[in-house]
Amino acid sequence: MPCKVLIIDDEPLARNRMRSLLEVYPDDVEIIGEASSATQAVEKIKTLHPDLIFLDIQMPDKNAFEMLQDVQDEEFLIVFTTAFDHYALNSFEEDVLDYLLKPIAEERLQKTIEKIRNMFPQKPTVPTGQFWDKLNIALSHLNQQYLQRIQVKIGNKIILVPIDEVIRFKSEDKYTVVYTLTNQYIIDTPLIELEVLLDPRQFVRVHRAHLLAADYIAEIQREEAGRLCVVLKDKYKTVVPVSRNFVKRVRSL
Repeated sequence: MPCKVLIIDDEPLARNRMRSLLEVYPDDVEIIGEASSATQAVEKIKTLHPDLIFLDIQMPDKNAFEMLQDVQDEEFLIVFTTAFDHYALNSFEEDVLDYLLKPIAEERLQKTIEKIRNMFPQKPTVPTGQFWDKLNIALSHLNQQYLQRIQVKIGNKIILVPIDEVIRFKSEDKYTVVYTLTNQYIIDTPLIELEVLLDPRQFVRVHRAHLLAADYIAEIQREEAGRLCVVLKDKYKTVVPVSRNFVKRVRSL
């Protein structure tokens, strides 16, 4: 019997990517639903009772560790999907089925599928005991994993730009422009990879090309066409469009 799977990720593209990767294995996994936030994930876990969840660590309302504390009575296994390196998840190796680093490669997912085959149709058991102790430790140290500074290469030197000085990131072609109140820099880290390294309480995605520091948003306005936009606190009073996919997130600021 296929393993019942719930995909949890706040990025629609990431959910679609995971779904397309898993649909290659219909004999091993059955996708029973998706969740785009921690709140929605808790509701679906309690109603759909998945055997396994593919769980993004960073989400706008709660992170994965906080979310897991709300479903301790449910029985399921976990595959973390994250941009964090291996060191951030070392303590979970005994209790979590697997972890996948984004962007997820097809050949790496095959190893996860092999683990699923070894576990099912055997009934999975809920992580108990030391797992929750490790979870609380990870939760208490999670803020230390967020990016604290950006490395910018200029000529033969590297400048360190504190994250607290960044007011926005903008995706342009193959590069990302980093804006502060006084300067702008170009880095080659894609916006989608950069976002998962930043504290979601500090930065908010408003558009596929724009990631903003929440504290530097001055106003939320509605344009003539009905679309939302935000006005920043920089000297130019920069106006940034809000795409439909991120309206709820902006309104929750």
